[in-house]
Amino acid sequence: MLKPSSLFRPLAARCGRRDFLRGLLLGGGALAGMTLLPGQVRALAQPDAVPYARTELFMGTFVRVQIAGCTQAQASEAAERALTLGRRLASLYDRHDGGSPLSVLNGQGTLDAAPAELCSLLELAADIHARTPQFDVSVLPLLQWRQAAQDDTAAPRDVRELVDARAIRVDGRRVRLLRQGMGITLDGIAKGAVVDAVSAELLRCGCPDHLVDAGGDIVARGTADGGRPWIVAVEDPAKRGNYPAILPLRDQAIATSGNYEQPDGHLCDPRNGTLSRLRSCSVVAARCSLADALATGLSLLPAARVAAGAAEHAAASFVMDDGGRTAHSPDWPA
Repeated sequence: MLKPSSLFRPLAARCGRRDFLRGLLLGGGALAGMTLLPGQVRALAQPDAVPYARTELFMGTFVRVQIAGCTQAQASEAAERALTLGRRLASLYDRHDGGSPLSVLNGQGTLDAAPAELCSLLELAADIHARTPQFDVSVLPLLQWRQAAQDDTAAPRDVRELVDARAIRVDGRRVRLLRQGMGITLDGIAKGAVVDAVSAELLRCGCPDHLVDAGGDIVARGTADGGRPWIVAVEDPAKRGNYPAILPLRDQAIATSGNYEQPDGHLCDPRNGTLSRLRSCSVVAARCSLADALATGLSLLPAARVAAGAAEHAAASFVMDDGGRTAHSPDWPA
């Protein structure tokens, strides 16, 4: 389900792993004349598309907030509050930080007085897993085994038995892992959840027209300046600069997973440790946390089954198989 590199490692360690969904403020839909942010995970924007934009680096990627329809002062204050919240939430979900709640849970197998946000995210992950079993946050032992494996073979039974989302218990503010040796990674959902929270804070601050882009996990609310739609584009992993899907978004979220610069695959099936063969899978949903999780989990299905899997969650999908052929849900935005 998840990828060997972590969502929260430094940017240099993550380049090429996934999330080459590009945030574009195109107005008319052309790709010319754009300004690129530094790094391989970029947001592309016309310089005059919105009156306010701010970019920060956390979660191992560039997090960009763009706000329309507000004064500079209001937008600046809203962005500061929203990004502060985003950084705090990201720190809760970081399994590589030995002092984070998630790291403590993985080390001890139980966590008392767990942050409410962590409990809520684990419950959401369980709900998604119930309809999409390929998404399983307990895949960490399998992921660690996969990092050491030399080929795409099935994992041994003792490792596979540690992967079972049903063995995660959330009782109020107490979280338990029911099997010794289990571990949780939130890399396939946490970034989307942080983007959702940043967007919600911007709404609370009176900025309804905004776009939040965390390395390709995107929430678009309202419209860009002048009433233009927010436009995003999905890049072909095999051909930098080729965009097989360009779509307008309003009050929607999108995320993508794929074999960007990793042609042998990197998404790990929680059932046996084998790797995804899809080149790319993008999902549009009402929430970025859901889009993030589905883009990860549905990547492990055959291309012909992805649309039906997305429909289970009232979401839409766009996929590219290993031969470069594309397919999308009937309700995919165009």
